[in-house]
Amino acid sequence: MSDNITKVDPMDSAKKNSQVSASLDSEATLILDARKSQCYWNEIEFPESSRVCDSGVTYECQMGHWVKLDISC
Repeated sequence: MSDNITKVDPMDSAKKNSQVSASLDSEATLILDARKSQCYWNEIEFPESSRVCDSGVTYECQMGHWVKLDISC
C-alpha cells in the first residue's frame, strides 16, 4: 500500500471516474472486477493501491474501484 496520498478536487460527474464503494469494514457487499487494476478520478488514471484525499476523506484504488477508508487525510 502506498503511504503517499494525492489531494484531488471533488469528483466531477462530467469526467471519467471509477466507482466509489463504501469502506470494506461496513456491512455493504462489494463485487470487484479483478481485470481492472487502475482507477480514474476526474479523468486522471491512478494505479492499484493509490490513495487520494477529497475534502478530508481518504479513498484507495482497489481492483478498479475507489474504496472509502475510515481514515482522514
